[in-house]
Amino acid sequence: MTNKINWKQRISLATPFICLIIFLTVGYLKNIWSPTWVIFFAIPVVPMLLDIDDMRMFYPITILGAYIAIGLTIGYWHPAWILFLTIPVFYILVPKKPFKKNTFRIE
Repeated sequence: MTNKINWKQRISLATPFICLIIFLTVGYLKNIWSPTWVIFFAIPVVPMLLDIDDMRMFYPITILGAYIAIGLTIGYWHPAWILFLTIPVFYILVPKKPFKKNTFRIE
């Protein structure tokens, strides 16, 4: 019996170990432990990236990443929360399925 694991599944299975290696390497070499934990967000994100069916699911992840990046680098946690208000607007403006051409003609 052979287990057929494709490359996407292999990367998904290796992601926790890769994140741990990166976390420990940066922690020990640069002595930066506190902000490096963010690398563990890759564990749920990588399988979603590999099984891409709907690009709309990445907008909230992008907003979350931007919020965390702004908060950790600049320290503007309070005004950056406004980014989350763009998520419902995005889903209203971007349809789930692309618009189809009009199939009927007005003559």
